[in-house]
Amino acid sequence: MTQTKAASNGWQRLGRRILYTSIRTHLLISALLRIALICYGQIHDSQSAVPYTDIDYKVVTDGARQVLAGDTPFARHTYRYSPIMAYLQTFNILLHPAWGKLLYATFDLLIATLIYRLVHMEIKSQYQKTVQHLLSKFNRPRESDQSLDALDERSHPENLARASACFWLYNPLTAVISTRGSGDCFSSFFVILTIYLLLKSEHNVARSYWLIFGAGLAHGLVIHLRLYPLLFSLAYYLSLSTRLTQTPLDFLCQILRPNKQQLCLISGTLISLVTFTWTFYSMYGWEYIYEAYLYHFVRKDPRHNFSLQFLLQYLGSASSVAEPSAILKTLVLAPQFLLILYLSLSFGQFRQTLPFCIFAVAFVIVTYNSVVTSQYFIWYLAILPLCLNNFKMLSWRRCFSLLFLWLLAQALWLLPAYLLEFHTWNTFYWIGVQGAVFFAANGYILEQLLSHYGFTQFKISYRKLL
Repeated sequence: MTQTKAASNGWQRLGRRILYTSIRTHLLISALLRIALICYGQIHDSQSAVPYTDIDYKVVTDGARQVLAGDTPFARHTYRYSPIMAYLQTFNILLHPAWGKLLYATFDLLIATLIYRLVHMEIKSQYQKTVQHLLSKFNRPRESDQSLDALDERSHPENLARASACFWLYNPLTAVISTRGSGDCFSSFFVILTIYLLLKSEHNVARSYWLIFGAGLAHGLVIHLRLYPLLFSLAYYLSLSTRLTQTPLDFLCQILRPNKQQLCLISGTLISLVTFTWTFYSMYGWEYIYEAYLYHFVRKDPRHNFSLQFLLQYLGSASSVAEPSAILKTLVLAPQFLLILYLSLSFGQFRQTLPFCIFAVAFVIVTYNSVVTSQYFIWYLAILPLCLNNFKMLSWRRCFSLLFLWLLAQALWLLPAYLLEFHTWNTFYWIGVQGAVFFAANGYILEQLLSHYGFTQFKISYRKLL
């Protein structure tokens, strides 16, 4: 019994030591882990027929090669990204093929830094409001900044912010995807930067308009890079409103009569988006507009992926099959946009719930997308650490069961996908069924997160406080 208790205490001390390690140390360890993965990828690619490096990384590198030759990056077949991505990876040709991976791994670490700062800022602000409310009950005016010692150490802003950052840093999926050369962490950084600047504007009144304008610039840039953040715009806009939306008339008034903060967000977004888009349009013409944007609305991708729509696209990929009707397209898209509207109205009107709103919207976008691959999970996994402290209503057992369900649904899909890819078995219908299972699992997970979401609660020592 004594030995068991001593071992338990030893594990607790180890856990405390890991938790209380400085964020700089965690960033250093994570940087070394990512460098090791990049080196492993170089060795793996030279010896294995199944590459570690993402195919998109090779496409963008070829686009960068075209740029250095004085041509358009779209001269490379299937290059359908912003030219910025090709420019960033020109050093793949000039310096080393792994340059882009190092760049994306760096943005991985920058995302963790933003997560740490944002969570620390928000939890400290919520704590201060709680303390001020409690002190007002006792008629004891006191600066809340001086009362942090009254907070339970497990709810301390520093510890919670560090734990949230570590959730991203030590997530094997995110580390592998960035070191394979996926640029999704690059765009995710600007999504989180937009949220950070919008929330920071509430705490820095003197510079609020400039911060909101900067958030607009970041939002415009990320829309230029990837189209999906455009669907976050309504939530951003509503979070800056001074009144709540209770009726359709209130909603229309908010849209048609923006306040000064909302005008700053709109102007920053338009300036950034138009500047980047017009610059590249003047350089590459209509080809850029079609390949980078319009193609994604008309694309047909019959290759196996997690999407619920995969089987429909595969069966309709033959030229003899007619295009899907407008009614069918509406039936496919309507649930997604209705959910996004509901989430934006429910959680986007409050800055405290804005991170969860963006997470939920991103989750819906990925789940309902016509093409879903593993790197798309980064779209919402990057935002999830901002919301972790608000899932205290979820027990650890329930959290692990939801995580297990999410991983199991992927594993069940990967089996027929493996048999198709490497053994040429005809498992298309099997993959379609597993895509439906994955969709249903994601729907259940989102429902559980919505029903268990709550505001931060603190354990405060009243003796220390008073």
